[in-house]
Amino acid sequence: RLSRLQIPWSSFPATKKQLSRIHYVNTFTKLIQQLYLKNPNAPPVDLCAVIDSASDSSWMVVSSSFIYNDLPVSNLNIFAVKTAAHTVLLAMIQTDYLIIGQGLAGTALAWTLIRRGYRVQILDRCELITSSKIAAGLITPITGMRLVVSWRLEEFFSFATDFYRSIERDTKRQFYEIKPMLRLFASPAEIQQYAQRSRTHFPELVTIPEPLADESQFELTQGGFEMMGGQLDVPAYLEASRHYFEARSLFQQAELDPIKDLEFSSDTVRLPRWNLAADKIVFCEGIHSQQNPWFQTVPFEGAKGEILTLKIPGLHERRVVHRGIWLAHWKEDLYRAGSTYDREHLNCEPTPAGRKEICSRLAEFLKLPVEVVEHRAAVRPVIRGRLPILGLHPEQPQIGFFNGFASKGSLQTPWMADHFADILEDRTTLDKSLDLAHKI
Repeated sequence: RLSRLQIPWSSFPATKKQLSRIHYVNTFTKLIQQLYLKNPNAPPVDLCAVIDSASDSSWMVVSSSFIYNDLPVSNLNIFAVKTAAHTVLLAMIQTDYLIIGQGLAGTALAWTLIRRGYRVQILDRCELITSSKIAAGLITPITGMRLVVSWRLEEFFSFATDFYRSIERDTKRQFYEIKPMLRLFASPAEIQQYAQRSRTHFPELVTIPEPLADESQFELTQGGFEMMGGQLDVPAYLEASRHYFEARSLFQQAELDPIKDLEFSSDTVRLPRWNLAADKIVFCEGIHSQQNPWFQTVPFEGAKGEILTLKIPGLHERRVVHRGIWLAHWKEDLYRAGSTYDREHLNCEPTPAGRKEICSRLAEFLKLPVEVVEHRAAVRPVIRGRLPILGLHPEQPQIGFFNGFASKGSLQTPWMADHFADILEDRTTLDKSLDLAHKI
């Protein structure tokens, strides 16, 4: 099979028109590299067969890839291949937007731009642990000890629900749910806050069911209320989106150096290592942007959060329960609980102190024993002011920034991505409190 190539272009999982040249090269070259690793003495690949398999200029890209990766080839003039390679490699794959990072922010922005008809390429480090990948995905209408309604809740919640439902249809996956949430009071001060604010700030958002919950399982002496919120299965959403992007050759695993890997001209930013060129590059890197030289003056105030996965036999509560921390059902008798806020130790290492804090707070309102199954941690991308920041770099307008969603990413990123797209199209102006230019 190696001596005479038997892998025609048509056998790949998409038509010629749908399959970009770079995807063909990456797939094809990786396949041959793997075969030669397993069998170093195999005969060289007959590059004439490549021409037979791909009648357009894509054969030149494949051939040049073989030459520059030092793969053994035969039956084609090497000088001709290198000449063709020089020509083709100069003709980079052109796209409208490069999106760096496929967390909640990057994924929402990618979907939004794709649906507006733009050509997009997403590059992601594919790390196992990120703040997005361990996020609970909760959309909580009323939060904190002061019982504050989430910023622009009505606008963001409705938009996010429509957004996630539409992506569920496109990906044929389910990862979003509207669900009730139970808030239990922890002190007389909270009861007093509720009495004052429930009549004026959120009368339509809360109810008090009877009974409030199962008192054999929960401490209910202080009372509480119920509200309707949402929950996004963030890992499933990110995975479904990545598969959708990969199937259309819009996604690559990559870790770029924001200084060495970027080349700029008057109207283009180029990434030669990946044979990509775009009108703009948008960094959606979460806390990693803290080390990005383009954004050194952005006032990040990262907060480490730790989350436990718990086994709680006998607990049948399916609402998300809040009382200092949250407790959310995951599957079967498994629940997740969190989260801590540590502004000093900004790493992804779980700690005994974090585990103890969550378990202690949980024991204040849950009467059942729990078993810790998993313990994870990540750093939230919090920016001073607690609002997301977006926009184009004032000194290099081909660079964009979309970040700072902290623990509100599931709620805010869909609407904010749409708003950012409007900004990029000059349809509207950006509020100063959200504008990157005022943080640089």
